[in-house]
Amino acid sequence: MATPARTRPVLVAILLALTLFAAACGSKKSPEAATGGTAVSGSTSTDVTIAASGSPHVGGTLNVAINAESDGWDPTKNRWTVAGTQVGLAVFDPLAAYDADGNAQPYLAQSIMPNADFTEWTITLRSGITFSDGTPLTADVLKTIFAAHKASALTAPAIAALDSVKITGTLTAVFEMSKPWAAFSSSLTGQLGMVPSPGQLADPDGTQKPIGTGPFTMTTWTLNTSVKTLKNPTYWRKDESGTQLPYLDGVNFKVVTESVDAVDAVLSGDLDMGNTSSPAASVKADNAAKSGDLQLVESQGQSESDFAILNLSAPPFDSPAAREAIARATDTAAYRQDYNQGEAEESHTVFRPGTKYFADSPYPTYDLDKAKAAVAQYAQEEGKPLAFTFLTDASTTSAQQAQILQAQWKAAGMDVTIQAEESSKQIADAVTGNYQAAQWSQFGSPDPDYDYLWWVTANAAPVGQPSLNIARSKDIKIDQALDAARSTNDPEVRKQQYAAFSDRLNIDLPYIWFSRPRYLTYADNSVRGITQGPLPDGEPSYPMGGPGGFALASRLTQTWLDR
Repeated sequence: MATPARTRPVLVAILLALTLFAAACGSKKSPEAATGGTAVSGSTSTDVTIAASGSPHVGGTLNVAINAESDGWDPTKNRWTVAGTQVGLAVFDPLAAYDADGNAQPYLAQSIMPNADFTEWTITLRSGITFSDGTPLTADVLKTIFAAHKASALTAPAIAALDSVKITGTLTAVFEMSKPWAAFSSSLTGQLGMVPSPGQLADPDGTQKPIGTGPFTMTTWTLNTSVKTLKNPTYWRKDESGTQLPYLDGVNFKVVTESVDAVDAVLSGDLDMGNTSSPAASVKADNAAKSGDLQLVESQGQSESDFAILNLSAPPFDSPAAREAIARATDTAAYRQDYNQGEAEESHTVFRPGTKYFADSPYPTYDLDKAKAAVAQYAQEEGKPLAFTFLTDASTTSAQQAQILQAQWKAAGMDVTIQAEESSKQIADAVTGNYQAAQWSQFGSPDPDYDYLWWVTANAAPVGQPSLNIARSKDIKIDQALDAARSTNDPEVRKQQYAAFSDRLNIDLPYIWFSRPRYLTYADNSVRGITQGPLPDGEPSYPMGGPGGFALASRLTQTWLDR
């Protein structure tokens, strides 16, 4: 779904639904320097940042807007959307994180090494790291955590290929797979790779009391209002000059569900930082950055698209003619102008142009005459008009989006009813197949293997049962391409296989593409280190986002205040 002012149905939100059904006055200076994110071919960065006046300052509290909240802080049990992941990265460290090229590199781990055929992965942890409760980080801890993942209805589907974890040393564990998994390390960059203390896992109230190795410790959590953290005094990382990290004394996260309100709060000095993909908030942030009133950084890597997800296992979209009709009737250029206010890229594939896996896969372009012909073909084949319900969440922006699309589809002769539901019910209905077409947003991971579980036939359950493959699309050619890409680390082979997957996806049409919104982080002019600092070994990090495929969840370990 299209705006961050609501909880979007991304990876962990959907998995929560599966769980439930199975058992949200800074100093003002003129911009002096600009820094970009991971470059996308043909894109124009709008970044406006201010150069540091000297070495990083230590101290101060950063106040950050988040658009939603998690239902708890145990990565083996709780749903983390982008906001939950942002908070999670403050308290927990991941086993791996993406470098500037979008490749997973060790973070808490010292090394993550596969055997020759990628059926075993050896993880060696860094020495001397402790959780904030004083517990040492060891291989036994990893075994405990991944046993909890394997037993969890929330996270087990994401590691179905993991058979067992074998301890081979105090800091070393071997992860044994049932089949080759060359991209396993990428799965450790998000919620699955966040490492909680065994004490937290054992605590009946552990979902409310996170204990990690991260740069901050949670002190106060007021549900749907705020999360407050303080610097972890035993944190293991230092910067390249030897200064103890994090630089900040603490980070306070405030829930602000309306994206424009969050921009206003930063402009007024009530908050220091926020992020958005909302068209209205993006326009406001752009204008403020141009006038020198705040800083802005735009994600330039792989990011989510907005689309309609179709239920291919039930009428009417079990019919190829119906899928052809809705694709041909969707005027994406008009949609981007009317809904996105011109603040979005064209989108007709999973992968963003300029990123390493982009393939210009053929897709049915807008053609009203061909759409009408497909509608007529459906009526002739099925003996009834093409009619369906479009499932959205119950928000003002979703209503606007749905009405624009409804008008386009009706112009081609379709009978379209809008059904608005509270976000969690919408997600649950989609996961169990209780829908025909639904508003959706997903697939922002730098490594496509992270999204493997949403596409394979094995995860397409019958209607009425929870299904990771929400479209219930079944295509052996897609399975073959995904498995071939998963079994190798050869970049050219992976690119070829993901191109084959992308082509086939646009033949099957489980997704009707709308647009690719801009993903922005904005900040008061006193904030430095808006993008992510170097990885522990000194390599440049993926500038914005990455964990769990979220473009707007980033580490604040090396963020500081120049005031």
